[in-house]
Amino acid sequence: MKKILVCLLVLALTLSAVAAFAEEYDPSDKYLGIVCYPSSNTTIAVWMTGFLQTAEELGYQPLYIGGDTTDAAAVEQMIDSVIAQYDNLAGVALCINSETRWNMAKKFMDAGIPVVDGWTVIKEEDLATYNIDPEMLVGWYGIDSSAYGHAAGMAIGEAAGGKGTVAITQSSFGDNENAAAAAFTAAIQENFPDMKVLDPQVESTDVTQGVGVVTSLLQANIGDLVGAFGTTGTSAQTWSQAAEDLGWEGYVIGMDATSANLDILEQGGVYGLVAQPIYDLWADCARHLDKYLRGEEVQYANYSDAPIIFADSVPAYREILGGVDTYVAKFK
Repeated sequence: MKKILVCLLVLALTLSAVAAFAEEYDPSDKYLGIVCYPSSNTTIAVWMTGFLQTAEELGYQPLYIGGDTTDAAAVEQMIDSVIAQYDNLAGVALCINSETRWNMAKKFMDAGIPVVDGWTVIKEEDLATYNIDPEMLVGWYGIDSSAYGHAAGMAIGEAAGGKGTVAITQSSFGDNENAAAAAFTAAIQENFPDMKVLDPQVESTDVTQGVGVVTSLLQANIGDLVGAFGTTGTSAQTWSQAAEDLGWEGYVIGMDATSANLDILEQGGVYGLVAQPIYDLWADCARHLDKYLRGEEVQYANYSDAPIIFADSVPAYREILGGVDTYVAKFK
């Protein structure tokens, strides 16, 4: 009985100490930062807004690290400057999807700044491969790209009646997009054996360059092509523009319910969109860091859903995106 009472007393004191710390913690003189780029990308603009707005709501100073660039080396130099300048940078969120971004994460970790990752499912072997300190990577929020890739394949296959050729375009051959493309291909091949899937092509994240890639792809396959899956946030724009220029009609599913993409979906330029939680996921990253910094328990691995949406879902998603452009303009 005495042992039980002692344990209960220790637990009570511990909870009391945690509660006291949480009450005393003042975030107003601390920064929460997010690393993502280029800021002109419509999807990334929503990422920024979700994180930075939530950081402000939680009482922190918001810090954007990136800018309108695709130069990873320039961003790494920016990170060095930020770490040297902001000794009150309390935590950082970033998208880790390549060795370069692991390098970015390590810069913060080595400076004692905790990191939460958004967008990518982190595997234990990743930590070993890149020599990441698990104590400083305090959590991740990821989306199962295989799940939405499979859903996109099923939606297009059914819409096309199980006949014809379909294409895939990606921003690059990174892990997330590769997994989505592979799942899309498998869904078509396993469920619609009379359909053909072309090898994925890179459209990049630049709309002008992407339109050129998609135009060439359409010209080479326009007689057979019935649909396409674009695995990057600008795919709806590139496919709808190229299709309009060539007078092609087909079933296209792109990524991300941004304002520009919702316009295209509503106007019939694409068949559907993968509605990744591009605001909510990054808002969750800010909340995660806040809880961690307050000494509260946080869950390391977190999955988010990404449903396929169609034109009837546009009004609901417009409500989520109100004010993004105005907010992001403050950081340019």
